[in-house]
Amino acid sequence: MEAEKSREKEELISQELNKLDRRIEELTSELSEEKSLTTTLRIDLGNQERRNETFKEVINKFYDIRQRCIKNFADTSWEDKCESLLHDSPEMWSFQSDNEPSTSNYISDLEAEVKTLSNCMDNLQNKLQLGLEIETHLKKKVSELEKKKILSEKKIKKEISALHYYHSQCRNNITNLLDEGYSEIKSIIDVVEEKTRQREMSEEQNLKSSPLEDVKLQVNELRDNTITGSGQDSITKRSDPGFSPTITMGTGDTSEALSQALQEKVAALLLMSQQEERHLLESNVNASLQKKVEELQRNLLQVTNEKVKALLELAELKQEHHMLQERISQDMKKGKHLVETEEGRTIQEKDGRIKNLLKRTYLRNWVVGYDGNHAEAHVNHEGNFTDRKSNYNMDFARMKIENATLRESLDSMEHLTTSVHRLRISLLKVKESASADGTNISLLEALDQIVSEAKLIKTALSSSLPISWSGETDKSYGDSPEEDVDNAVTKPSSQKVDFVSAAGFEMVELLIFAAQELKDLMSNKDQRNGD
Repeated sequence: MEAEKSREKEELISQELNKLDRRIEELTSELSEEKSLTTTLRIDLGNQERRNETFKEVINKFYDIRQRCIKNFADTSWEDKCESLLHDSPEMWSFQSDNEPSTSNYISDLEAEVKTLSNCMDNLQNKLQLGLEIETHLKKKVSELEKKKILSEKKIKKEISALHYYHSQCRNNITNLLDEGYSEIKSIIDVVEEKTRQREMSEEQNLKSSPLEDVKLQVNELRDNTITGSGQDSITKRSDPGFSPTITMGTGDTSEALSQALQEKVAALLLMSQQEERHLLESNVNASLQKKVEELQRNLLQVTNEKVKALLELAELKQEHHMLQERISQDMKKGKHLVETEEGRTIQEKDGRIKNLLKRTYLRNWVVGYDGNHAEAHVNHEGNFTDRKSNYNMDFARMKIENATLRESLDSMEHLTTSVHRLRISLLKVKESASADGTNISLLEALDQIVSEAKLIKTALSSSLPISWSGETDKSYGDSPEEDVDNAVTKPSSQKVDFVSAAGFEMVELLIFAAQELKDLMSNKDQRNGD
């Protein structure tokens, strides 16, 4: 095996030596070509120097002629001489005997320049006038828009005040109706009590004085009055087979008639007491419901505050974890150990902190005992009525939670759009500066900063918890926040889809992709310029 390995190594070394020999031959050929090029360049350089000497002599001669005409004999450099000769007018070097045509041409040229300047001035005046007209038009538009804005604000304020007035009026009407109903019920109770007292007094008098037939007639009248005053419930109780009457129209005793009337009166009083008790129960249920709603609102505010703190801590922990992974990869490249025991301990502590934060933000920890204790408190009073009220209470609390989640999603969408808009504007600025000034280190650093901010936004989106988060979702969590993010991205069917987070993921991914593409284009452009 060692011999075969050595043979393979020898073959590889021989191949590399052959490659090196070919490379040396190529370099020697290139060197010979470069030497030939240098010799040709030296020959061309000598010829060019000789030509420059002749050109210098010609320029000096022409410059001497010019200075004699001007009668100025100042010494200047060769470059100044060339510049002065090039800037001279052609009339100065005309060798005609009569200079009239040259002056006429010069005058015509000046007149043409004057005409062009006058035309330019007219155009500029027209443009200035047009700009002033546009400015006045825009000022009128702005004033009209301000007036419309003021009118719309006044209209909105009027409508809001009208709505407040309508709301107060409806509330007053409802309170008046409730007061009227309460007063009617109270008046009915007072009338019933007075009638019962009158009947008792009349019965006592009739028992002492009237005969049996008069007693029967009064009992029948008393029965009719109690039936019309007590309502449908007394009629149902009379029609009940368990509640058999003891008085007949044809025959009966006076004591039996009185007992029947007393039984009907007791039934009417029981009905009125049940109605009063039900009314008091409704008022108590409404008061407890209002207290519970206020408590839920306070708990929701506390949940949102805890959730914001948890998200901030989670984003910091994710960033530290990312930096720690980068440092571990660098240490692995340098040949160091993977991770020390203390770092592993800190990672476990951070995971524990993350789980505690997630458990703190569950809504079930803040709404404990609402379903059970609140329903059990009213079961013994009234069966169907309290069940129906508890269902109403649960629906109302659920509507409050859904309203809070909707508001939170709107706020998070607004914050997300502002962040993405800011990153997009900075990316466009980097692109414009790269196309105008070229690529430099500051632009690459700006791109890296944009990518890092986009990744931070992505981390915050992946770790966002809505207000309606339930404690049952704790079972689906992994052992680390990264597994939670992967589960949220790869398994959206196992939980409710957060459309704000999904849209934010897509926008941030597009931003990162655009930044990477721009960075690749800039690097390719630099490589082409270097080549």
